[in-house]
Amino acid sequence: MITITDKHITTAAFQKAIDEAAANQTELIVEPGAYVLGTIFLRDNLTMNLKKGAYILGSADFEEYSSDVNLFTDAVDNLRGKSLVYAEDVKNVKIYGGGVISGRGAIFGTSHPHHLERPFLVRMIRCEDITLENITLRDSAAWNLHLMDCENVTVKDVAVKSRVNENNDAIDIDACRNVRIDGCDLDTGDDAICLKATVDKPCRNVHVTNCTITTNWAAMKIGTESVGDFEDVTISDCFVYDCNGCGIKICPVDGANAKNITIERIRFVNTTGPIFIANGERLRVYHEGHQRFQPGIIENVTISDIEGDAINAIGTTYKGEAWGNAKSCIVVSGTPQARLKNVVIQNLRMAMAGGVSEVPTGAVPEMGVRYPEFHNFGVLPAWGVYVRHADGFVSENVELTLKEEDARDMCVFEDIR
Repeated sequence: MITITDKHITTAAFQKAIDEAAANQTELIVEPGAYVLGTIFLRDNLTMNLKKGAYILGSADFEEYSSDVNLFTDAVDNLRGKSLVYAEDVKNVKIYGGGVISGRGAIFGTSHPHHLERPFLVRMIRCEDITLENITLRDSAAWNLHLMDCENVTVKDVAVKSRVNENNDAIDIDACRNVRIDGCDLDTGDDAICLKATVDKPCRNVHVTNCTITTNWAAMKIGTESVGDFEDVTISDCFVYDCNGCGIKICPVDGANAKNITIERIRFVNTTGPIFIANGERLRVYHEGHQRFQPGIIENVTISDIEGDAINAIGTTYKGEAWGNAKSCIVVSGTPQARLKNVVIQNLRMAMAGGVSEVPTGAVPEMGVRYPEFHNFGVLPAWGVYVRHADGFVSENVELTLKEEDARDMCVFEDIR
């Protein structure tokens, strides 16, 4: 084994230890202490024991984050991809041991000259057989864990504590296959668990279970970056509390199909939404050569055994428009061109927020090419369930109550077959 103890170790020396441990297929042990580093690259056959009390801390010098990485334009038009911990085309990596990886993201706040290209914490591209277990990811300047086009990934008993910047997503699963997220504790400023597909490859066979989530945005999200399809996704036995951006969101708007999705045994406390399923027609491109030209279909979605209470979102402003000010409602909305198929909601008991004194007039706007958020529809005509442009919708054993009086109907259905 190779052991790191020098608290003043340089990035180059730390990288040399990684390379030697991987080449010899021996364990790299990082002893307790604080290690301030720029980008480190993971290698094939690396096992890193990041011991409890060991801290890998991101450098305050932006130039120490390598540009020799796979860059991309994210959903809000920023060039991203630099990272503290980076892996590309590697196999058989395990990081475990109880230690902490911290990006010290507050350093790259809005006044920083590189704020819009601030580094990710951990990013893995086209990797296989990856295990992250019993570590903590803290204070990323951007996304905490980005898995892109990876296969056979396990993220178990990982804690994410990160609310220092915008876009502090906890775990982004981007066009990956065979992924298991188990027993994670997520406290984040943006989407907590987010399935994406920035390339035209499927995000398939993803299982999320036994997670505890609190977030300033969405707890569980499929989309918005959605060029590739989403298939065979299961989310189960999770607890979500103090969530301001909707508990469950399924919104593939860049041409992806989303099918065979099961979400079950979820408890919500103080959560907006709580369910938002909506198709759109944005058809955005993230990587050259990866583009869809027609909206996809959402089909075969089952959401069951849900309980808790929903709240109305606290209104904010983003890029000059109202953002995050939606009233609580379960929303299931296709488009006239891309109808939803076979969506089932069953065994659900929710206390909805209510509190709207006047029934809104006029048609509910279509999602169209906008960034997909549940507040885009404005105040809906229903306080409980709103469904439109859907075929084969089933609602079974659903019990909704109101916390405040509301002038609207409990359920409104439009263009249903």
